[in-house]
Amino acid sequence: MQLCLFYITAFLAGALLLKIYGQAQPEFHDLKAIDRIAFGSCFNPREKQFSIFDGILKQTPDVFIFLGDNIYGDTHDMEVLRKKYHELGSIQGYQQLKASAILLATWDDHDFGIDDGGKSYAEKIASERALLDFFGDSQQSIRRQREGVYGSYLFGPEGKRCQILLLDTRYFRDELQRNKKQPEEGTLGWYEPTDDCSKSLLGEAQWQWLDEQLQVPADIRIIASSIQVLAHEKGMENWGNVPHERQRLFDLLKQHKADHTFAISGDVHFSELSMTKLGDYPFYDFTSSGMSQTSKDWAHAINSFRIGEPKWDANAGLIDINWEEQSIQLSIINAQGEKLFTYKLDLHELKFR
Repeated sequence: MQLCLFYITAFLAGALLLKIYGQAQPEFHDLKAIDRIAFGSCFNPREKQFSIFDGILKQTPDVFIFLGDNIYGDTHDMEVLRKKYHELGSIQGYQQLKASAILLATWDDHDFGIDDGGKSYAEKIASERALLDFFGDSQQSIRRQREGVYGSYLFGPEGKRCQILLLDTRYFRDELQRNKKQPEEGTLGWYEPTDDCSKSLLGEAQWQWLDEQLQVPADIRIIASSIQVLAHEKGMENWGNVPHERQRLFDLLKQHKADHTFAISGDVHFSELSMTKLGDYPFYDFTSSGMSQTSKDWAHAINSFRIGEPKWDANAGLIDINWEEQSIQLSIINAQGEKLFTYKLDLHELKFR
């Protein structure tokens, strides 16, 4: 019943927004304001380490975002992929979270289907269908009408409106440039930036969609990327491998004066907060990775954008919105629901001057 009401509300709100915003309408709009969002990535059901769900449930989020590597599929066999989704779905903590919060999901390589994979993955259409089926997208959902799993979701009335933009960094991505040199100290050195400006991360259709969505009125805007947007020195997958695409994102944010916007990301098997200045605008990338898969060694790789210290316990990210004080608190929580790291953002500082 809850799921049915979810999609009826989505349909009616979508019809209204189509009149207001034209083709830039979000995939879902709930008029109820939200003030707590949790997110996480890198969860392997087969490792039988389910306790992170206990920590998440203690925080009672309104929305939970699965940011990628939600399972470790890594297969061309869709029966195997669906079986691994079933293993996630059978976990009691997942079932309780599904019953108590709105679940949103994008993918990264391991649930896309192939390690570090991009647009050449042969089963990407079938894999997309498996993800949308598991996370309950209706047959009428906009995500089923196009290629890729990117999507836009609006919550709350004017004055308390939060937009969540789920990006797809897999379906359209060109092959990355391998690093053939010896990795430098403090890096993993798998990839290096390309100077080929024809290479794409998001694909042109998704870029046009993102351009439109950044013009939708929102009081807080969260850009959810499966891979890190800012930290690029590690030599892992990140937006810095295609620097012209990252610059295109920065230029769009500045062009549309997308105030109160920040990014969340996963993939790296530890958590950290990064920040850079876009002119006078402080743009943050809040990474939570390692719901079950963590790496202390990777956490010590170089990141010149880092604020504070990385955390490599099993973790999830938490975003608390204080609409009255016009502030956001970013936290990393562990499997006990304890906060390992907190950082406050004042909305009046997140403005393009």
